[in-house]
Amino acid sequence: MMSRLLIPVAIASLLTACASSTPTYYTLQAPEAVPADKAVSAQPWKGFQLRRLDVPAQLDRRSLVLTQAAGGQVKLLNDSQWASPLPDEMSLALVSGLQNRLGVPQLASAATNTPRWQIDVLVQRFDSVYGERATLELSWTLTPLGFEAPIRQCRWLDSEPATGITELVTAHRQLQQRWADALAAQMQGKPIPVNLGKSMLCAA
Repeated sequence: MMSRLLIPVAIASLLTACASSTPTYYTLQAPEAVPADKAVSAQPWKGFQLRRLDVPAQLDRRSLVLTQAAGGQVKLLNDSQWASPLPDEMSLALVSGLQNRLGVPQLASAATNTPRWQIDVLVQRFDSVYGERATLELSWTLTPLGFEAPIRQCRWLDSEPATGITELVTAHRQLQQRWADALAAQMQGKPIPVNLGKSMLCAA
C-alpha cells in the first residue's frame, strides 16, 4: 500500500523539478561596442533601414537548434535559448553592429526624405553543429534611397570552429560581427578586407 502512494508522489516531484528548470539565455549582440568611423560624415547618406530579415521557419524560435553532423537531424535545446527569437537577435545584432561601425542611426520607415541604405536579408543557414562548428549562410540586397549609388546584391558563407554550447554561441557572435564588418565596408564604398571577401560573392 505504501509503495502505491510513493509512486504518484515521486512522479509529481519529478514533474515539479522539470517545470522549475530555468533556461540559460544567450544573445548575438557584441558585448563591447566597436568605435565608429568618424569619416562617415562625408557620405551622402545619413542612416540605414533594415527593412526585413527572414530566416527558415525551423529556426524562427528562441530555443537553440543543434544540427547533427550526419543524418540531417536537429535537436531543440529548451534549456538553452536566445534572449529573443532568432530573427530578432540577428536584427538587433546587425543594427547595433552597423550603428557602432558607421556612426549613423537605424532610421524609421517614416523618414522617407532621408538619404539611406535599405537592407533586405535572407538567411539560408544558421547551423550549430555540436562539437564542430557554427555556420552562417545568407544573402542581402543593399538599395540606395535618396542618393546615387549602385544596388549591391551579395551572398555570404562562413564558418567558425566551436565545441560546446557556449562556444557555439560565441562562434555565431563572431560570424555576425564579421558580416557586419563586411557590410559596413560595402556601404562606405571601401574595399572588403581579404579575410572577409573570401566569404562573399556579389553580383557584378
